[in-house]
Amino acid sequence: MAQRQPVSTCDRPLDPAAIAALAERVGLVLIAVALPVAVGAFAGLTLTAGSLSAAIDAATATLSGPLTTEHRLSWLFYVSTLGTALGCWVLGLGLLLDGLDL
Repeated sequence: MAQRQPVSTCDRPLDPAAIAALAERVGLVLIAVALPVAVGAFAGLTLTAGSLSAAIDAATATLSGPLTTEHRLSWLFYVSTLGTALGCWVLGLGLLLDGLDL
């Protein structure tokens, strides 16, 4: 009976094309998950603030203030905006690595 031998992945260097594809996928997933939440949280801020200018002021205050606020909607907006920005950075890294053709 044949036994499986574990494949060693430490012997070869990391493939930049594989890292680029993974970074692109992870970035797109982060954006696809976080962006609708950020838009929904901003819509909730707009509904609770009463006007668009008051909602923009509340969103700006949320993003410039500490993360330890008591309002759950502000916290959700802060975290989802951060997740969207992180997804953009990871997607950009993947696109950069893909364009380098190493």
